[in-house]
Amino acid sequence: MRIIRKEAGFTLIELMVALIVLAILATLAFSIYSNYVDKAKVTIAEHAVIEARQNLDLYNMDNGKFPDSIDFSTCHDENSRAVFSTTFCNQIKNDLLSIEYTAENNNYVLKARAKDVKNTLITTNSIKMIK
Repeated sequence: MRIIRKEAGFTLIELMVALIVLAILATLAFSIYSNYVDKAKVTIAEHAVIEARQNLDLYNMDNGKFPDSIDFSTCHDENSRAVFSTTFCNQIKNDLLSIEYTAENNNYVLKARAKDVKNTLITTNSIKMIK
């Protein structure tokens, strides 16, 4: 008499379906994660711009005017006076893709780009914050 053994295991089709489902789930998870990371980068850039604005207001109170220009490699004004602390200057370099400052008639415009996928532009001036 011949004994028939039932083989246990998965077929190749079943394994491929399982791998496809896992790949779809991983893609969705990565997409959601990337969106959160991008939102965090924009939030970090917004806070850096807000802090820069506060520092510029303090500079204005101390010097009676806003700086005519800022060298963001040193964070000093045209007269080599510090506009931002060294710590904040390093934070700007790390957290922002780019930053640009223009001043005219004791008003300024500060434009910064976040390090997110869209390189979101965040703008503030001596009057209000704009995104």
